[in-house]
Amino acid sequence: MKRLFCAGCAVLAVLAWSSMSQAALVKYKVLLDGHQEVDAMGNPDKGDLDGEGVARLIIDSDTLSITWDITAENIDFPLIGAHIHEAPAGTNGPVKIDFNAQLSGSGLVDPDLANVIANPAGFYVNLHNSAFQSGAIRGQIGQPVPEPGTVVLAGIGLAALALWRRK
Repeated sequence: MKRLFCAGCAVLAVLAWSSMSQAALVKYKVLLDGHQEVDAMGNPDKGDLDGEGVARLIIDSDTLSITWDITAENIDFPLIGAHIHEAPAGTNGPVKIDFNAQLSGSGLVDPDLANVIANPAGFYVNLHNSAFQSGAIRGQIGQPVPEPGTVVLAGIGLAALALWRRK
Protein backbone atom coordinates (compact mmCIF):
# COMPACT_ATOMS: atom_id res chain seq x y z
CA MET A 1 0.00 0.00 0.00
CA LYS A 2 2.85 2.35 0.84
CA ARG A 3 4.48 1.59 -2.53
CA LEU A 4 1.21 2.40 -4.32
CA PHE A 5 0.90 5.68 -2.44
CA CYS A 6 4.46 6.67 -3.42
CA ALA A 7 3.84 5.73 -7.07
CA GLY A 8 0.62 7.75 -7.12
CA CYS A 9 2.36 10.75 -5.60
CA ALA A 10 5.14 10.49 -8.18
CA VAL A 11 2.65 10.42 -11.07
CA LEU A 12 0.79 13.42 -9.66
CA ALA A 13 4.04 15.32 -9.13
CA VAL A 14 5.13 14.72 -12.73
CA LEU A 15 1.72 15.80 -14.05
CA ALA A 16 1.72 18.92 -11.89
CA TRP A 17 5.28 19.81 -12.89
CA SER A 18 4.58 19.37 -16.61
CA SER A 19 1.44 21.47 -16.53
CA MET A 20 3.11 24.18 -14.43
CA SER A 21 6.05 24.44 -16.81
CA GLN A 22 3.68 24.99 -19.76
CA ALA A 23 0.93 26.87 -17.92
CA ALA A 24 1.93 30.24 -19.37
CA LEU A 25 1.39 29.16 -23.01
CA VAL A 26 -2.17 28.84 -24.30
CA LYS A 27 -2.49 27.43 -27.83
CA TYR A 28 -5.41 27.75 -30.22
CA LYS A 29 -6.09 26.32 -33.67
CA VAL A 30 -8.72 28.37 -35.51
CA LEU A 31 -10.34 27.19 -38.76
CA LEU A 32 -11.12 30.08 -41.12
CA ASP A 33 -13.54 30.25 -44.04
CA GLY A 34 -15.72 32.70 -45.93
CA HIS A 35 -18.96 31.13 -44.70
CA GLN A 36 -18.35 32.49 -41.20
CA GLU A 37 -18.22 36.09 -42.47
CA VAL A 38 -21.44 37.98 -41.74
CA ASP A 39 -22.94 41.30 -42.77
CA ALA A 40 -24.22 43.96 -40.38
CA MET A 41 -27.49 42.02 -39.98
CA GLY A 42 -25.71 38.77 -39.10
CA ASN A 43 -26.38 37.07 -42.45
CA PRO A 44 -23.68 34.44 -43.11
CA ASP A 45 -21.72 33.61 -46.27
CA LYS A 46 -20.58 37.20 -46.86
CA GLY A 47 -16.88 36.40 -47.32
CA ASP A 48 -14.84 34.66 -50.00
CA LEU A 49 -16.80 31.39 -50.09
CA ASP A 50 -14.02 29.25 -51.54
CA GLY A 51 -11.42 30.75 -49.19
CA GLU A 52 -10.15 28.82 -46.20
CA GLY A 53 -7.30 28.85 -43.76
CA VAL A 54 -5.95 27.97 -40.34
CA ALA A 55 -4.70 30.33 -37.65
CA ARG A 56 -2.38 28.90 -35.01
CA LEU A 57 -2.15 31.21 -32.02
CA ILE A 58 0.11 30.87 -28.98
CA ILE A 59 -0.61 33.31 -26.17
CA ASP A 60 1.77 33.69 -23.24
CA SER A 61 -0.55 34.41 -20.33
CA ASP A 62 2.32 35.74 -18.18
CA THR A 63 3.59 38.38 -20.62
CA LEU A 64 0.30 38.84 -22.55
CA SER A 65 2.16 38.37 -25.83
CA ILE A 66 1.11 36.41 -28.89
CA THR A 67 2.79 34.39 -31.61
CA TRP A 68 0.69 33.68 -34.69
CA ASP A 69 0.99 31.67 -37.88
CA ILE A 70 -1.87 31.89 -40.36
CA THR A 71 -2.23 30.02 -43.63
CA ALA A 72 -4.84 30.98 -46.20
CA GLU A 73 -5.87 29.55 -49.55
CA ASN A 74 -8.15 30.67 -52.39
CA ILE A 75 -8.27 34.32 -51.35
CA ASP A 76 -6.74 37.34 -53.04
CA PHE A 77 -3.49 38.76 -51.72
CA PRO A 78 -2.12 41.08 -50.49
CA LEU A 79 -4.05 41.36 -47.26
CA ILE A 80 -5.18 44.77 -46.11
CA GLY A 81 -5.86 43.51 -42.59
CA ALA A 82 -5.39 40.58 -40.25
CA HIS A 83 -6.87 40.91 -36.78
CA ILE A 84 -8.53 39.41 -33.77
CA HIS A 85 -11.97 40.98 -33.31
CA GLU A 86 -14.18 40.82 -30.23
CA ALA A 87 -17.65 39.39 -30.93
CA PRO A 88 -19.43 36.04 -30.65
CA ALA A 89 -20.12 33.89 -33.71
CA GLY A 90 -22.59 35.46 -36.14
CA THR A 91 -21.88 39.08 -35.21
CA ASN A 92 -19.22 41.62 -36.12
CA GLY A 93 -17.11 43.39 -33.56
CA PRO A 94 -14.23 45.82 -33.14
CA VAL A 95 -10.58 44.97 -33.76
CA LYS A 96 -8.82 44.16 -30.49
CA ILE A 97 -5.46 42.72 -31.62
CA ASP A 98 -3.96 43.97 -34.88
CA PHE A 99 -1.50 41.74 -36.77
CA ASN A 100 -0.80 44.58 -39.27
CA ALA A 101 -1.86 42.40 -42.23
CA GLN A 102 0.93 39.91 -41.41
CA LEU A 103 0.29 36.16 -41.63
CA SER A 104 2.93 35.36 -39.04
CA GLY A 105 4.73 37.09 -36.24
CA SER A 106 5.63 36.98 -32.59
CA GLY A 107 6.22 39.15 -29.58
CA LEU A 108 3.12 41.32 -30.00
CA VAL A 109 2.11 42.44 -26.50
CA ASP A 110 -1.50 43.46 -25.90
CA PRO A 111 -3.50 43.56 -22.63
CA ASP A 112 -6.63 42.41 -24.55
CA LEU A 113 -5.03 38.95 -24.79
CA ALA A 114 -6.14 38.35 -21.19
CA ASN A 115 -9.75 38.71 -22.38
CA VAL A 116 -9.13 36.28 -25.26
CA ILE A 117 -7.85 33.67 -22.79
CA ALA A 118 -10.78 34.29 -20.42
CA ASN A 119 -13.44 34.03 -23.17
CA PRO A 120 -12.01 32.67 -26.44
CA ALA A 121 -15.46 32.07 -27.97
CA GLY A 122 -16.07 35.83 -27.75
CA PHE A 123 -13.29 36.54 -30.28
CA TYR A 124 -12.56 35.70 -33.91
CA VAL A 125 -9.65 35.87 -36.33
CA ASN A 126 -10.38 37.78 -39.54
CA LEU A 127 -8.41 38.29 -42.76
CA HIS A 128 -9.31 41.23 -45.02
CA ASN A 129 -8.34 41.92 -48.63
CA SER A 130 -9.32 44.45 -51.31
CA ALA A 131 -12.06 42.21 -52.73
CA PHE A 132 -13.57 41.60 -49.26
CA GLN A 133 -12.75 44.66 -47.21
CA SER A 134 -15.11 43.65 -44.41
CA GLY A 135 -13.47 40.23 -44.25
CA ALA A 136 -12.57 37.46 -46.68
CA ILE A 137 -12.28 34.58 -44.19
CA ARG A 138 -13.01 34.36 -40.51
CA GLY A 139 -12.88 31.84 -37.69
CA GLN A 140 -14.17 31.88 -34.16
CA ILE A 141 -11.54 31.12 -31.54
CA GLY A 142 -12.49 28.03 -29.53
CA GLN A 143 -11.08 26.06 -26.66
CA PRO A 144 -7.30 25.84 -26.25
CA VAL A 145 -5.49 22.90 -27.81
CA PRO A 146 -4.17 20.59 -25.05
CA GLU A 147 -0.44 20.06 -24.79
CA PRO A 148 0.52 16.63 -26.21
CA GLY A 149 2.98 16.04 -23.37
CA THR A 150 0.30 16.56 -20.74
CA VAL A 151 -2.09 14.21 -22.53
CA VAL A 152 0.62 11.52 -22.78
CA LEU A 153 1.52 11.85 -19.09
CA ALA A 154 -2.12 11.63 -18.08
CA GLY A 155 -2.49 8.52 -20.24
CA ILE A 156 0.55 6.90 -18.62
CA GLY A 157 -0.85 7.65 -15.19
CA LEU A 158 -4.24 6.14 -16.06
CA ALA A 159 -2.57 3.07 -17.57
CA ALA A 160 -0.50 2.60 -14.41
CA LEU A 161 -3.62 2.82 -12.25
CA ALA A 162 -5.42 0.32 -14.49
CA LEU A 163 -2.52 -2.13 -14.21
CA TRP A 164 -2.44 -1.73 -10.44
CA ARG A 165 -6.19 -2.42 -10.21
CA ARG A 166 -5.75 -5.51 -12.36
CA LYS A 167 -3.22 -6.93 -9.89
